[in-house]
Amino acid sequence: MIDFPDPYELEALKLYDEPYCVTIYVPLHNPSGWTNPNRIELKNLLKAARVALEDTDIPKRDLKKTLRPIQNMLKDSEFWPRHRESLVIFAQAKFFRYYHLAEDQVRYMITVKRGFNLKPLLQTMHKNRPYFVLALDHKHVQLYEGDHYHLKPVHLKDFPSDMESALNYDENPKWYQTHTIAPTRPGKDSEAYHGQYNISQVDKEMLEEFFRIIDHRLHYYLSSQNKPLILAGVNYLLPIYRKVNTYSYLWGKSIKGNIKDTRPQVIQNKAWALMSH
Repeated sequence: MIDFPDPYELEALKLYDEPYCVTIYVPLHNPSGWTNPNRIELKNLLKAARVALEDTDIPKRDLKKTLRPIQNMLKDSEFWPRHRESLVIFAQAKFFRYYHLAEDQVRYMITVKRGFNLKPLLQTMHKNRPYFVLALDHKHVQLYEGDHYHLKPVHLKDFPSDMESALNYDENPKWYQTHTIAPTRPGKDSEAYHGQYNISQVDKEMLEEFFRIIDHRLHYYLSSQNKPLILAGVNYLLPIYRKVNTYSYLWGKSIKGNIKDTRPQVIQNKAWALMSH
């Protein structure tokens, strides 16, 4: 899983001003045989870090404390292999963090100095742009959170994902009643029920009310966010949601089409294409 330090972790990294800080950047590859090149590369970098630390006046006890977490990573079978990712490690006698980045974003690098080397990490984070995707449908609305490298569903408590449940048909009989739509022949009326999801005026009114409920629920979650919100769904749903939206960062372009049962990876690719243009 590609990840980045959150704002609090990033600030801690920036403010960490202690001597003998080890920073390691290493691309990870998918092993093609029995030998794991990732473990070999990290082991070599660990040796280089040891040599660099031994050239300083670091106490032996602190040297061992600094390198021990990295040695433990080499022994952890769950940690290897990682496909299409890179690894950045920040280690010091009293501090240890690691993060997985995109494979093509970093080069092999090791530094030992006062404070950590954050430049490659910050460059990678600067190129990345987080966002939300709201997948619209009558029966299954889903919010996703993503960026250049991944997309994951956001599970909110009491989220109104289904129109029938959100509008409480049983408690609101007015949604259950038939309504008159344009006659199919002069002098004749035809009736449509709520279950027939056509693009009639009543269906639009129901969708507008449904989407207003969704927007109200999202308001509490998104109020502290400033990430773009991308809409996804069939064409006629999109303007209805835009009409009721109150989130300031609604993206101008949308993912158009029926995305029911669409894999998150496909949605992520389409979302990033919109974000990067």
